[in-house]
Amino acid sequence: MYIPETFKNNDRDKMIAFMENHSFADLVTYHNQNLCSNKVPFFLDKDQNILYGHFSRANPQLIDLNESTDVLVIFSGPQSYISPRWYVSEDMVPTWNFQTLQVQGSASIVDDNCLIEILEKLSAFHETHRRNPWGMNELTPEKLDIMLKMIVGFKIDIREINFKEKMSQNRNIRDQQNLIDSLMKTSDINSKYVASIMRNNLEC
Repeated sequence: MYIPETFKNNDRDKMIAFMENHSFADLVTYHNQNLCSNKVPFFLDKDQNILYGHFSRANPQLIDLNESTDVLVIFSGPQSYISPRWYVSEDMVPTWNFQTLQVQGSASIVDDNCLIEILEKLSAFHETHRRNPWGMNELTPEKLDIMLKMIVGFKIDIREINFKEKMSQNRNIRDQQNLIDSLMKTSDINSKYVASIMRNNLEC
């Protein structure tokens, strides 16, 4: 991934938070001169530096994981178009502000016991703050057995993380502040999210 130094974020805590907040990511594999990509719900074990995921046993990408272990995972964050009219500076051009994070690593299939742990941790992470959280213990043994026959779990040992945060850091303060104000006036949720990130960056 191309990352100018101005837009490279090396803060590990922010990387971890980003992966946790945008955990439904793109798993990309390359095998026999073919690219394949699927959306996967990931769980990050930040202490072990491992990503865990699962998908259908019928998914042909399973062949890639078995035969070619190197993978790429793309986590996508908020993004927004930036109009030249929003700058204080003159003679500007349209651009895009966004966040994206890429993980490279080695993948391997896990056994059913590990798969159950993945499902437990994944559901617990997303259910924790709900009023009446659901848990894996609510499944009957029969239902669990059927489910385990239909899905497969895998882990990715993380080798490299690259976090790109293009939020107009290369523009002067007046331009950045005007962009924030303009983005906040739009009706688009993503644009407002981008504005909040830009504001936080200015306040740091």
